[in-house]
Amino acid sequence: MILRMPPSRIKIRKSQQRKEKRKKNLYLLGGIILFVIFFLIWQKINNQEKKPQAESNFFTKTEEEQRELLPTIKEHFIENGEVFSKMNTALSLTDKKLQEILEATQDIYDLSQIKAGHSLRSFFDPQDSHNFLKLEYQIDDQRTLEVNKEDSGQLKAQIKEIEYQTELKIAEGTIEDSLFQSGKRAGLADKTIIEMADIFAWDINFALEVRAGDKFKVLYENYYLDGEFIRPGKILMAYFQKKEEKHWAVFYEDQEGNFDYYDLEGNNLRKQFLKSPLHYKYISSYYSLKRWHPVWNTYTSHQAIDFAAPCGTPVSAAGNGVIVFAGWRNNVYGYRAEINHNGVYKTFYGHLSAFARGIKYGSKVSQGQIIGFVGTTGTSTGCHLDYAMSKYSQWINPLAQDFEPVSPIAPEEMGNFEFEKSNLIKLFEEKY
Repeated sequence: MILRMPPSRIKIRKSQQRKEKRKKNLYLLGGIILFVIFFLIWQKINNQEKKPQAESNFFTKTEEEQRELLPTIKEHFIENGEVFSKMNTALSLTDKKLQEILEATQDIYDLSQIKAGHSLRSFFDPQDSHNFLKLEYQIDDQRTLEVNKEDSGQLKAQIKEIEYQTELKIAEGTIEDSLFQSGKRAGLADKTIIEMADIFAWDINFALEVRAGDKFKVLYENYYLDGEFIRPGKILMAYFQKKEEKHWAVFYEDQEGNFDYYDLEGNNLRKQFLKSPLHYKYISSYYSLKRWHPVWNTYTSHQAIDFAAPCGTPVSAAGNGVIVFAGWRNNVYGYRAEINHNGVYKTFYGHLSAFARGIKYGSKVSQGQIIGFVGTTGTSTGCHLDYAMSKYSQWINPLAQDFEPVSPIAPEEMGNFEFEKSNLIKLFEEKY
C-alpha cells in the first residue's frame, strides 16, 4: 500500500527546501563578496608598497636623483682689482641680471665694496642653467649677503648672520718666555692670545710684569661650519696667576645686549685708561724729573714714557675722549696727537709717523681706537712713542696711576651674573 502525504504537507516541505536553498545561496554570495573585498584590499596595499612615491621627496631618492635636484652653483673667489659689475662671466650672469642684483642690494649692502679673497656664489635651477635662483656674498666671518628670487620673479636682498656650530675648549700653560710663545705651546690661536692680553691689559703689563712660572688658563669658543673649523670665538673665562696675584675674567652680557669682562665680584676689568696705548718691545725711557737727553747731551726732565716699537706700530687712544690736536707740533715732538678726557685728563702721543683715517681736531675717539702710528719724527733717535699724561694741566706719571674701573655689574643684573659665573666655573674646573 502506498502512503501519500497530504497536499498541504507537500507544500510546506517544498517551501522549507526553497528557504534553505536561498539561505545557502546567501551564505555563498556573502562569502564571495568578502573574498573579493579582502582580495581588493590586499592588492591595493601590495601595489602601494611596490609603487614609487608620486611626489618628489629629496630624502627618499638615490644619490644620483638627489644630485639632479640640487641647484647648480657657480663660485668665484674675488681677486685684487675686480669689481662686481664686471663679473657676468665669472658668475654666469647676464649684464641685465647683474644690474637687477645691484638695484636689489643698494639699500642693504654696497657691492662695490667687495673684498679680494672673499667668495661670490650664484645658484641656478638644476633643470634650467639659465634660471637664476640666488646669489651669496661672504661679507665677513659673521655675515653673508643673500639675494633670492621670489615666486613673483622679483629679487630680495638680506644680510644673514652665519650660524656656526660652537665647541668649548680649555687651554692652560705656564709662562716660560713670553705670553705669546707660551700660549702657542698651549694650543691657542694668535687671536685668542691677543684677546686674553687685552682683557687683562688694565691690570697686567705683559711686556714688563710677566715672569717665568706665571700661569694662565682660558675657556673659549671654537667656531665650526659644516664640521670644518673656521676660527676661534670669544673667551668666556680666563685666569692669570702672577706671583701671588690671581686675576680672573668672566664674560657677561646683560639683558640689553651690552657685554664686558668682570672679576669674580662683578667689577669691570676695564679702567678709565689703558696701561699702555700700544704693543711695544720695551720702555726705553721712564718718567723722570732728571734724565740725560741722548740728543741734547744734558740733563732734562722727561715727564713722559718712551715705548720702543717698530715704526708703523698702531697707537691706540688710552681712553675715551676728543682729539684737541693732531698735526705737527714742533721740532721736538714732531707729529703729535692730543686727547682731552672729560676736561680732567689729557693724553699726548708724540713722534708719530702718520695719523689714522678720520683723526683730526674735534674727532671723538673711544678707548682702544687706533689714532696713529709709531714714528721717529721730531727730536728722536729711533722709532718709539712719546706718551704723556696730565691731570688738571699738571704732568703725572701714567704708569704710577691707579685708575678706577668703569661701571660694575648693575644690582638688577647681579643674580644673572652669579648664575652664569657659577656655570662657567664648573666648566672651567679650576682648582683654587
